[in-house]
Amino acid sequence: MKRIISLLILIVLSSCDPGVVNKFVVENRTQSDIKIESILEYGRRNISDKDSIKTMKLRPQSESLIVEYGEIGTAIDKGLNFLEGIDTIIVKKENGILNKNIFDRENWKFKILKSGLFTMDEVEYKLILTDNNFE
Repeated sequence: MKRIISLLILIVLSSCDPGVVNKFVVENRTQSDIKIESILEYGRRNISDKDSIKTMKLRPQSESLIVEYGEIGTAIDKGLNFLEGIDTIIVKKENGILNKNIFDRENWKFKILKSGLFTMDEVEYKLILTDNNFE
């Protein structure tokens, strides 16, 4: 009986696909408000979302989660494909034009927030914007 229970537990645990939650955070280190618009790809949106376009205003010296979505995978850096689930990101500042390439992976800091056998992995990509990033 113990062998059957052990075998069933092994089958259940080995048949599950690993999942990861990707979080994209923007930190505003400027002296002005920043407006961020984002759109997830069609298959990544929540059914409960009223609108596919998310707009948020970031106050100076603050940070906020702009996009979050889950997928099958593990807590690893996707490299150049890190924005594959995001259709559009637009960053605007009232008194300047962004000169930092937000689509370049080198401009985002990667961090594993949570990883484990019995939990969904969580990773974070963080974009830090300063006054020097705007003309």
